Amino acid sequence: MNSIRETFVNNLKFYRKQKGISQEKLSYAVGKSIAYINQIENKDTWPQPEMVDKIAVALGISSSALFEENSSPENLKIRFAEKYGKAIEDELISRIEKDVKEVCKLL
Repeated sequence: MNSIRETFVNNLKFYRKQKGISQEKLSYAVGKSIAYINQIENKDTWPQPEMVDKIAVALGISSSALFEENSSPENLKIRFAEKYGKAIEDELISRIEKDVKEVCKLL
């Protein structure tokens, strides 16, 4: 399961890129430096609640969307892998083993 920071950063990057907003444009919109936005996206700093609101407004989304685990494709991919990864791996191994046994019978 993603940490809240990972979820936030994945969503921030997703929505920023989806809207075609560079780190520079976002930094101007929220009144901070490009370095600050970069630090958030690199998980080096954590924004205050007021800044989360400013970022959301700049991106045209709700503040809560930045914390939703199912908002960005990256978060969905991580959650899917956590939930189904082992089952898929086991199924693939089982099928490969079955196919190998069948091929060996033909030899």
